[in-house]
Amino acid sequence: MKKLFVLSMMLMAMFVISACGPREEVMLEMMWFSDGIEGEVMQTLLDRYYDETGVEIELLVIGWNEYETRLGQMIDGGDQPALIRTTEGVMNNFKTHLVELDGVFTEANFTNIFYNADGKPIGLPMDVTANGLYVNLDLLDAYGVNYPVLGDEDIWTWAEFETEMDKLRGQDDVTNPGLFDFQGHRFMPLIYQHGVHIWEDAFTDTNLTSAGAQAALQLLIDFYDNGMISKEVFTTNAAELFESGRYGFHMSGNWFAGRYHTADLDFDWTVVPMPTGPEGQRATVLGGKSMSALKDSGNEEEAKAFITWLAQAENHDEYNNYVPFLSARIGAEIDFGDLAHALDVFQDEINHTPVSFVSDWLLMTQVPGIYPMINLMTNRASAGEMTALAILEALETTILAAMEDE
Repeated sequence: MKKLFVLSMMLMAMFVISACGPREEVMLEMMWFSDGIEGEVMQTLLDRYYDETGVEIELLVIGWNEYETRLGQMIDGGDQPALIRTTEGVMNNFKTHLVELDGVFTEANFTNIFYNADGKPIGLPMDVTANGLYVNLDLLDAYGVNYPVLGDEDIWTWAEFETEMDKLRGQDDVTNPGLFDFQGHRFMPLIYQHGVHIWEDAFTDTNLTSAGAQAALQLLIDFYDNGMISKEVFTTNAAELFESGRYGFHMSGNWFAGRYHTADLDFDWTVVPMPTGPEGQRATVLGGKSMSALKDSGNEEEAKAFITWLAQAENHDEYNNYVPFLSARIGAEIDFGDLAHALDVFQDEINHTPVSFVSDWLLMTQVPGIYPMINLMTNRASAGEMTALAILEALETTILAAMEDE
């Protein structure tokens, strides 16, 4: 009996040793693009996830300019990654290839969720983005440029903005008064600031050729034509140009706040309210990025398990805290520290954007290929070879044709 007991204990010990032995390691790929330090922050999370689960996830970093092209090539070749960082545009253009995430995370805990045609989420919202206006305080103060600050009731119009920024022209230490990112997305708030809802009837009739839309685009055409904003952004990174200290403003997104904060710039900068349209209308364009999983990667279940982990409050908040980004998690506890003021201005832009404009833009993101379409619009604006009406008519035709083919 004693021998039987000893044998049983030995067998149990062998079972425990086997159960606690080396974990079977899994390797996944995550397709990724970065605007700032978010790739570094994600890597710290991936390292911890490996420590906790034995699942290794490797970042496959692709430049944004070739992101969707590379993704399409990988899917066509059957070599798609398990996980992918997505925008609304990427999700819309590749929605049939994305894993449905119902039950993977608690949808009620997040905002800005993108759903497929069956009403199923296809991405875990990771952050909320907004367009806004960065300024070089040293240049503005040196040349007496007047600008509003957070909390002001009277916000400058675009006409007043141009009058003030004109003070920077011809100064020895100024290349151009300012910069717009080359992406057409950065121009779109001006449409809404001019009081225009793009869709008169969703996907069938637009207001793109209205007087308000023409006035907004003409403003951009004039800015390129008279040198208010630099055309260099089409060949050189706009953020790098702004970091040179030779530009008074940079129209971009909230994600650059973290980059500028850590760049040790030779000048003081901040974020100020964007100008309004002629009637005082404020508006920004909302966006955001999500974490999605791709079908037919062979690791769908492992990808969903990671997304479940990433949705946990402590992990999700850590990502946004250290990037830092505005969070898509309801009730998020983020300490933005020295960046609190800059991000508060972006949040204020969001708060002053009518819900009807937000809904209107979400419809726009569902148009296949919408981002290249609006990029072409601003490319044409910079070239100055077409009227505002002709550019907008071409955009309208392209959008409606895309929806007919959908």
